[in-house]
Amino acid sequence: MMKKLLSLSIVMMLFSAVVAQNEAQHYDIHPKFTHHASPEEKMMIPYLSQQAHLRDGQAPMAPVTAVAEFQPMSGVMIAYPLGIPVALVRELSQIIPVKVLVNNNSEKNEAQNYFSSNQVNMSNIEFWVIYHDSYWVRDYGPWFIIDGQDSLAVVDFTYNRPARPNDDASMIQVANNLNLTRYDMPMVHTGGNYMADGYGTAASTMLVEQENPYETTASLLQIASDYLGIDQYILTIDPPGDYIAHIDCWGKFLDVDKVLIGQVPSSDPHYSNYESVAQLFANTVTPWGNHYQVFRIPIDLNASNATPYTNSLILNDHVFVPITGNVHDQEAITIYQQAMPGYTIVPIMKNPETPWLSTDALHCRTHELADKGMLYLKHYPLLGSQSLSEEMTVMVNIKALSGANLVTDSLLIFYRINDGEWQSSPLVELNANEYGFDFATLNLQNNDEVQYYLFAKDESGRREKHPYIGAADPHVFTISGVGVPDVEPMYVCVFPNPATDYVTVQGEDLSDITVYNAMGQMVDRVSSEGSRVMTISCQQWPKGVYYLNIRDRQQRTVVRKVCK
Repeated sequence: MMKKLLSLSIVMMLFSAVVAQNEAQHYDIHPKFTHHASPEEKMMIPYLSQQAHLRDGQAPMAPVTAVAEFQPMSGVMIAYPLGIPVALVRELSQIIPVKVLVNNNSEKNEAQNYFSSNQVNMSNIEFWVIYHDSYWVRDYGPWFIIDGQDSLAVVDFTYNRPARPNDDASMIQVANNLNLTRYDMPMVHTGGNYMADGYGTAASTMLVEQENPYETTASLLQIASDYLGIDQYILTIDPPGDYIAHIDCWGKFLDVDKVLIGQVPSSDPHYSNYESVAQLFANTVTPWGNHYQVFRIPIDLNASNATPYTNSLILNDHVFVPITGNVHDQEAITIYQQAMPGYTIVPIMKNPETPWLSTDALHCRTHELADKGMLYLKHYPLLGSQSLSEEMTVMVNIKALSGANLVTDSLLIFYRINDGEWQSSPLVELNANEYGFDFATLNLQNNDEVQYYLFAKDESGRREKHPYIGAADPHVFTISGVGVPDVEPMYVCVFPNPATDYVTVQGEDLSDITVYNAMGQMVDRVSSEGSRVMTISCQQWPKGVYYLNIRDRQQRTVVRKVCK
């Protein structure tokens, strides 16, 4: 017991000494800090974890959705003095507002002069006077969520660099400047080791477990669920096994079902680690029900010019990719173009004064800012091989977080069959915020390939597509097994419709009923050994539109819609 008390005292004394030193020198940031943790910071991590563990914060109202980097953004945050080339600031300022953290008005004036002399679009620059210790805004910056009240909010965490208290504290002011509610998540973490897909999946290296020794893996998963809405948290090894262990050094979600993973030569001693992680994602089922499309991009751990290609920044329809003059630069750009058709890929050359490193490039030194008033589309697409049924309704949840009304005649589905001309049809309102379209109305035939995307507009002027890039990279499915039934069709009667307490299905030799909500997620299931009548309770289902998949013991299927 004495040893534990003594250790804690030493940690606290070291912490106080470092904070005091920081307060005296917080303007002189470049010589003082490195991207990695100092030995003193590493020793203080258990203390941070203990304090985070004891924190009794208020979690957001459920359901919570973590916002992905590839969802709608209204700005980007950087810090001054710069850790990025001014050329990147210039490029960013052409497409989106840039929020610049400065420590004081002197730095603000200096930055204004520097940016103006380098053709930065100053109409898109806003300075926030917020004390900060370093330019790694990715690592201490805000994580965005949509809470249960359909409002954008910020989730803050305990930054895993305890000698940089201004970095950690800056997010209070950032949330205030954005006029967003901030939730203090009881976990030690860092933004470079976190990526989310907007559908309840996130990924990090096992560093998050190592830096939270006062939590079990189960409790960490629960915290991620409560604060971020994460129901599938992929915790993986760090393939290079380097000092930083951040996932953005070798991996990146490009979409809900696309992930970019680094690839080293087979002669590299880390080769098997990279292949193991790539296979992990290839074997994982995405929230859309398919497996990840895994794109590989070259990483040369021994190159004199780093290959930090996964350390890129997605901002709406642009992707900013760090390049270094390495022989793989053009190959990396080509891979991004193949993986993200329709996006503008912008290569950014390193700055000799603050060069790109394999473990530290432009993603680490920038942070996207989610659109507070985003037009939010959530849709579980039809993908792969689909059997044509009496109903093939695709559903989309559309919400204008700005509070603006939707433009109902601009809620559309665009589709084409077998690479024909694009056509459009209106989406039909099915319930509050829920819209749909039935592909069964198109008289599809066996082997037809269907490409489609969804479009919405609201009165704030926002326009969004799903998938985000639209026609250049649409959802795709193929019709199979049409018109050749192996058995006689099964007929059932489903009542009442609408229902509030129970739904009854009457038919012949019934076997099981599976219930799906409007987004395609399974919500309930009942089975029997063969009945003429089956009943399923719907008292606990939220009000909405549901689909019943009904089978008999010969595995014949009929699908009927039930509306509450």
